[in-house]
Order: sequence, then structure tokens, then C-alpha cells
Amino acid sequence: MRFITMTLALLASSLLVAAAPAEGEKVKRDCPDNWNCGECNGTSCKIGISNFACTNGKCTAQSGGGDGAACHQDAEDNRVYCPGN
Repeated sequence: MRFITMTLALLASSLLVAAAPAEGEKVKRDCPDNWNCGECNGTSCKIGISNFACTNGKCTAQSGGGDGAACHQDAEDNRVYCPGN
């Protein structure tokens, strides 16, 4: 009986560790309805399987973006907004 309790406790704790994001990993944010959200991929914004050039801002690490940073395309004006300056 004690073995089963210990096993279940060990299994539950390992699931909690697996669910936590790795250090430095970007956490996904909620995306408003009028945006197509993506993440920086090199110098462009990757939305789904397509890469779009940034029309506002930059995706490079030197400018404040970097791979995995959140970027989006506004569905109203089709401009691609990236986080860097």
C-alpha cells in the first residue's frame, strides 16, 4: 500500500516538472481575434507555416526581438508588427 502511494506521488511530481516551461523559453500569449499571432523567426514573423516581413519593428535580437519573441499581423490593415525597434 505504501509503495502505491509513493509511486503515485512520484508520478504526480514528475508531471508538474514536465509541464513547467524551460528557463528562457517564451511563454505563449493569448491572441486577440483581430490579430494573426506568430513568433519571430530570424528577421521575419512566422505565422502558421509562413514567414512575413516585418512592416513595423524588427525581429532581430539586436533590435530587441529575437527568435521566439511574439509578433503579429493585424487583420484590419494587414501590417506585420514585430517587437524590436
